[in-house]
Amino acid sequence: MRVRQGPEQQVRVLVVGGSLSGLSAALFLAARGVECLVVEQRPGTSAHPRARLVTARSMELFRSVGIEEQVREAGDPGPIGFVVVDTLADEHYVPTGNHDDETLGISPTGMRLCDQQRLEPLLLSRARELGAEIRFGTRFEGLEQDADGVTATLGSVDGEERWTVRCDYLLAADGIRSPVREALGIGRHGPGPLGRSVSAIFDADLDPVIRGRRAMAVIVRRAGAFLFARGNSEARKWQLGFPLSDGIDASPEGLRERTRELARVAADDPDLEITVHSAMAWESAALVADRFRDGRVFLVGDSAHAMPPAGGFGGNTGVQDAHNLAWKLAAVLDGSAGGALLDTYDAERRPVADFTVRETMARIGQSSAETRATVQLGYRYPSLAEEVPDGDAGGAAKGEPPVAENPFEPSGRPGTRAPHVVLEHEGRRISTLDLFGEGFVLLADAGATTWRTEVPGVALRRISGPGERVPGGDPAYVDVDGIFRTAYGVGPDGAALIRPDGFIGWRTADGSAGALDRLRSAALALRGHGSAG
Repeated sequence: MRVRQGPEQQVRVLVVGGSLSGLSAALFLAARGVECLVVEQRPGTSAHPRARLVTARSMELFRSVGIEEQVREAGDPGPIGFVVVDTLADEHYVPTGNHDDETLGISPTGMRLCDQQRLEPLLLSRARELGAEIRFGTRFEGLEQDADGVTATLGSVDGEERWTVRCDYLLAADGIRSPVREALGIGRHGPGPLGRSVSAIFDADLDPVIRGRRAMAVIVRRAGAFLFARGNSEARKWQLGFPLSDGIDASPEGLRERTRELARVAADDPDLEITVHSAMAWESAALVADRFRDGRVFLVGDSAHAMPPAGGFGGNTGVQDAHNLAWKLAAVLDGSAGGALLDTYDAERRPVADFTVRETMARIGQSSAETRATVQLGYRYPSLAEEVPDGDAGGAAKGEPPVAENPFEPSGRPGTRAPHVVLEHEGRRISTLDLFGEGFVLLADAGATTWRTEVPGVALRRISGPGERVPGGDPAYVDVDGIFRTAYGVGPDGAALIRPDGFIGWRTADGSAGALDRLRSAALALRGHGSAG
């Protein structure tokens, strides 16, 4: 083995793992100007579809970095949800649940179906365009960390070369088995392994049995399998999923032959011509890491949480981990935030992972208490509400705050996603969500006078009702539907402070005495500088 000579490479953030979560982390970091290096042992992006659903929240985040339309073009509109058949030749397909995208009324993007092997190249291209460095064919071999940074040992996949990289922070996005997590000795909790399954991709002409019906996700009872439409209408492939039961030949050719057998049963056509492109065995699990941070190392995506595919939340939770952490790292690295801000990553994202795993398991047992929209857009950060409560007298609501709320009835309280409100500005329609991302934003009624004084690091955005005249003629964003105050829980003199990730950090229903001082205190606390009341 050759040890690479020369000066050790220095980078602000090293991301170990270049799949969905790792590439998302690189994209969100690069969008904030953070120097980052991604290393991935595979030769390129995913060849297997794996994740399919892009939730509304993930679509909103992709919108914020300029790739919403590319994801739409690469994907499929749906419908979302399963149909149940004995075989695809059945006269009637029986839908399970609501197949409509219920988030369209509360999100500017809604959901999208986009296979992971089509999504990852979009993330890769945009991340590189913004300055991220991504190296494939590179594996992680070990790390040492101290008070000032992390030294990671990397190597070529053929074992012929080894070198080190020094970084300020390391993100472990290296999958369910996560060598980084194992090296740190971080345990996991939860139901555990759930069984082995097979995922196979194949080509076949299923049009004669489907007969023009939208069969995007099908439970085929006679085959004991799940069938998914992959790609899009211009490049359609099919995925078959089935349990890896005892007695099944688990060799590559054995899995391919089993795929052909079950696909023919599903189509009710013993002579169906099938080309199997890949068939791989995998193990499902429901586990959450006991902590998401160890010093200067953070767990992101599957390294932090493993969950079965029911609901399609796993990969999306990883995307949202990456977004939550990226703005915090950027703020700490540029000196605008204190190091304590990074503690909030574990405090916020680990409860969300626990909640999402519970919801996924409930879906398997068909006993979910929450809607898909609530899991996507209604999760809260209770720790944020405790640290920076409402700015009104009385502070945060009494009692333990729930981990989720109904996104169709937003409370506007700290720790919740800032609601989508349609705005008109300079002749075009946008969302309130389009105002967030670069820094902290204070949303206030255009007529409120309390908030005219500038607060360092906080951009004021004034919202006027439809047809209202704005005092002083200052530019404002017009609340097209007149719902801003209700959605954000503020009165004519109230305001809401939104973090760069689009979550409400602080709110006051009115501009009562001392409100401006409370805003200043909250803005400091939300950057990891002291506390707020």
